[in-house]
Amino acid sequence: MEKKPIKRSEEFKAFSRDHHFGLLFCWKIKQGLEASVEPERLGSYVDYFWSCHLREHFLIEESVLFDRFQDPVCVQAKKEHCTIINQIEKIRGEKRESLEAYEVLVKILNKHIRYEERVVFPHLEQTLPVSSLNEITQHLDNEQKDDFIDNYSDEFWVKPKNQSNV
Repeated sequence: MEKKPIKRSEEFKAFSRDHHFGLLFCWKIKQGLEASVEPERLGSYVDYFWSCHLREHFLIEESVLFDRFQDPVCVQAKKEHCTIINQIEKIRGEKRESLEAYEVLVKILNKHIRYEERVVFPHLEQTLPVSSLNEITQHLDNEQKDDFIDNYSDEFWVKPKNQSNV
């Protein structure tokens, strides 16, 4: 059975573009874990991604969607934000050297993004009136946020060219 890409309404496309960066972040951390990259390098990337992208993404989602629509799926998504933030704070604090903490972060962020893409957004697209969808677009237009560019200099996830895939 072929998986077709999810057709996303215009109102939610900006969030989905941001989710792409979140999934790529998870992939990079996972690659770093598989390559036994030093936890400090992984932690520096978590700091960078949180401060340059994810924190703002969460704030916008919460202000534009979750705080405005007290729907059970929105409440769940906001709870998941709290769980992810707590895990990032652990990594930025006492769990910086814990490889398991990075594994947990990858798992919960990946699962959260899938939840928003497969449950939250389709649900809101189907249940919100056109006026609410237009308000979402207006709020996002007012944010005028530039697209995230991941220009982190330490590409720890890139395998050396002389490393063979055995």
